[in-house]
Amino acid sequence: MRLLVSMGLRRTGRPEEPLRACLREVDPDRATITRELWAEVDPRHTPGPSSHQEATCAAFDDDGRVLQPAHTELWFVDPVRLAIERRVSHPLFHGLHSATPDGEGVLLTCAGTESVLRVDRRGELLEHHWLRDGRYEDAYPGITDFRLVDHDALKPHSHHPNHAVRHEGELWATCFETQACHGLVGGGRIELPEAIPHDGRPRGGLLWFTQVTGRVVAVDPRTGERALELDLRELRGTRHMLGWCRGIEVVGSRLFVGMTVLRATRHREVLRQLLLGEAGTKLPTRLVEIDLDGPRLVQEIPLGNEAGGTIYGVLHLG
Repeated sequence: MRLLVSMGLRRTGRPEEPLRACLREVDPDRATITRELWAEVDPRHTPGPSSHQEATCAAFDDDGRVLQPAHTELWFVDPVRLAIERRVSHPLFHGLHSATPDGEGVLLTCAGTESVLRVDRRGELLEHHWLRDGRYEDAYPGITDFRLVDHDALKPHSHHPNHAVRHEGELWATCFETQACHGLVGGGRIELPEAIPHDGRPRGGLLWFTQVTGRVVAVDPRTGERALELDLRELRGTRHMLGWCRGIEVVGSRLFVGMTVLRATRHREVLRQLLLGEAGTKLPTRLVEIDLDGPRLVQEIPLGNEAGGTIYGVLHLG
């Protein structure tokens, strides 16, 4: 089995350097990293050389390529060669957190501008769903190219959409700030009130969510009923802070979840309030495998370096 983990890493492991996009191919049966791809965004599409660049949550396109977002660009990756074949960008790209195919288009979440975009495979805009009240045109006066705006400059956010997918005709967007997954067409809503949600990956007719405190929830979007709830803290048997839980893949009875070491930002303070963990105890960036038949924790595979690292997505390559 091979998994593709989309990450941000400080390449030399120095905490003062900016994050850069890294795709790591992992063999969970051997608990090893088999290949990796480092890549940088075109400098014309960033606020500057010190800006963070991360590979966020990817998905397979209909032709077998990987749709890999990287904050201000969308990359088309050949998973066999683990190489970027093509890149597209658009002035509306800011904080791209996920990409999923949608017929003739690609759905992209723009966390920075509270938007879900649908673009064609040349990067031309097809649809723009803005999640806040009021008019988008009035919200960001004077900005013509959001790619050149600092990643944190538009905070605080009202929604912060981090994953979007069309499932059985409905367009769902999972939102960090509202702690819910919103139906943008029919107006449905999946409440995830226990903790801040990420993901929303469709597998087996269900939408699978992570929650940042170390929870996994699988929901039937037709009924809103929960088919599964897991607390990874209980499975690990610890009160330690597990990390920032984000990135999920389901392969049969094997569940893979990304855990990012806590950073010295608002995220760490959010988790300190939400978790019952022992203050100051941090676990490393890693990929966690759960046997759903147990459920039980199978293994934890380290994926960061001395400076940590961020995990955004996990994708089954085969």
